[in-house]
Amino acid sequence: MYRIPRINFPSYDFTGEQIREKVTKSAFYLYRPVLIALMAVDTAVVATMAMIIAYFDSEGNGVDSISKFWAKMNLMLSGVSMSVSGDEYIDENQPYIVMANHQSHYDVLALIGYLPLPLKWVMKMELRKVPIFGIACEKVGHIYIDRGNSEKAQKSLKAAVEKIQAGSSVVFFPEGTRSPDGKLQSFKKGGFIMAMEAKVPILPVTVVGGRKVLPKTSLRILPGNMKIIMHKPIPVNEYTYETREKLIEQVRRVIEKDLE
Repeated sequence: MYRIPRINFPSYDFTGEQIREKVTKSAFYLYRPVLIALMAVDTAVVATMAMIIAYFDSEGNGVDSISKFWAKMNLMLSGVSMSVSGDEYIDENQPYIVMANHQSHYDVLALIGYLPLPLKWVMKMELRKVPIFGIACEKVGHIYIDRGNSEKAQKSLKAAVEKIQAGSSVVFFPEGTRSPDGKLQSFKKGGFIMAMEAKVPILPVTVVGGRKVLPKTSLRILPGNMKIIMHKPIPVNEYTYETREKLIEQVRRVIEKDLE
């Protein structure tokens, strides 16, 4: 008797959550070009508005508000949900040097949107060349650093100290660039020296989840969850230039302990 050969089909054991995730990613693949176009347009519009507002608003309150709106809007458009903890450590009348880990461009959106502080950013000079965005950041008071020119870099850091003493908190990514694998890289010393010169505390912040939304060297944006964890501020009064490595290590340990 002829027997029909048995065919073993591969087994797919997907849970409901996995199926929903696959459907979401497939739909987002079609939406992604639209998202990138929307973000480009709203960034140009908001940057132009910020330059106009900065001309009339010497204290920068309007610029801070529109920046937060822009960041939250782009996170929402990207399907990113946010959770924030550590607000109780923040004194709104105290400027800080904010030190955060860096895995993704979305870390910037998360920090602008959800840190309850007026912020100025220390940015690499290459970003000055981005059309509209680059000049807008300069006009509203963010600080560009030319890492290839130590003399200009020192002048930029002095300008940042003056902004801090005037009441603005300044954000640093002490790693200097995005981590390719999510692990914390070595820290550069510039922000720590600035904190000691300005005599303001360092606010360590751990940002989790950005790499899953948009990893380094990729435009493959995916929806996801991000967390901002603000830690207890670290005073710098007891540290000197000679003992700065101890300060760097202390901040690094605090940020790293909540990294996933």
